[in-house]
Amino acid sequence: MQRAAVAVIVSAAISIVACSGTDSLVDVPQPPTTMASVAPTNPAPSSATTVATGSASTDSPTTESPTTVATTTEPASIRFTPQTFVDPAANGVTAVSVLVPTGWQASGSVQWLPLWSRLAFLQTRVADPVSGITVDWLPIQDFIYFTAPAGFDVPIGGNYQGKAYVPPIIDPVEFVRQFWVPNDLAELAGAQLVSGVEVPAIAQDFLTQFGGPGEAHAYRLRYSYMRDGQAWERDVSFALLFTSNGDITSWYVNYAHTASAPQGELDRNAGIISTIIASRISTPEWEANYRLVGQLFRQGLQQQMADTVAFGELLAQYRAESARLQQQVVNERQASQDRQAQFVRETLGGVDTYVDPINNTLVQLPSTWDTYWVNSQGDYLAVDDPGFDPNTLNDGTWTQLDVNDG
Repeated sequence: MQRAAVAVIVSAAISIVACSGTDSLVDVPQPPTTMASVAPTNPAPSSATTVATGSASTDSPTTESPTTVATTTEPASIRFTPQTFVDPAANGVTAVSVLVPTGWQASGSVQWLPLWSRLAFLQTRVADPVSGITVDWLPIQDFIYFTAPAGFDVPIGGNYQGKAYVPPIIDPVEFVRQFWVPNDLAELAGAQLVSGVEVPAIAQDFLTQFGGPGEAHAYRLRYSYMRDGQAWERDVSFALLFTSNGDITSWYVNYAHTASAPQGELDRNAGIISTIIASRISTPEWEANYRLVGQLFRQGLQQQMADTVAFGELLAQYRAESARLQQQVVNERQASQDRQAQFVRETLGGVDTYVDPINNTLVQLPSTWDTYWVNSQGDYLAVDDPGFDPNTLNDGTWTQLDVNDG
């Protein structure tokens, strides 16, 4: 595919970032470049900047020129606070939650793209303004390709039945260059590929979630480049799946996230980065809306959903179905907690899984501290001193976490 075709793909904004921890939206499991704002050819109900709840700042962090670099000495403790972002277009429901280390900043937004089979774009960024470490979730898409018959007028990158009409790109490095570098990862245009590994567990999970025959591969690519005279590194993680039916090839990208930092900091802070990625999850209420919009898409109501007012009215009209889907999401997540924990262990480094008795769930936290705690507000604390009792902090009742043996 030529560069001109890639420009068509980007300008069409054929993308959604998938959420880790869900079934129909799985992006590991997520999560993180400086994400350019991608506007669809036919803009849909969206929130350019959502409202965040939590202690971290909602401003998009500036990390291009960090004044200091994180030291190699780990602190005596590290605290993670859950931060959430709402979706105004979906009647103000909370859309996504992510754990943010103290002192880091997070931003997020939701853009619905009801004319595409990937129906929404959940932008999320978590960044440390001191070290420059930044985690972003990348746009993903569904593609289709076949030899165009006479009279077929959909251009390369155009919308064909909700999928982008694009020839398959099997080479992962070429996919990054064509799909993300022009708009989302521009700084990699002159970068050097340092390493690349396949992650079979992600590929297998992709096939399982797809539910049909196909071939999938998952990759973690590391690039090096210069930024403001300093050596930087960026990891780009994603999976590609291909399936054919006669002369028609459908293919998909998912599980897409990226992390960047000054050279050496990605490896030094692997547990923190993995904790952030593993923690990002859509709420059951928002996930139910997403599944409901998928049903409406299949019913051919794309034009109504593309109108902001009609979109909100449709969601309100199907409130009972949304509630049913929400309970379905809750049940599925409870049933798959152990599977998801194993998936995280196999795909992300530097974290262990702990049982959270306060929130009745499992949580992944960096494996380099001695003891781990959760308080009544849902904050997590990792401490080097096994004799320290955080209940002396007077900021909520703290309960110690145990490692999950599942």
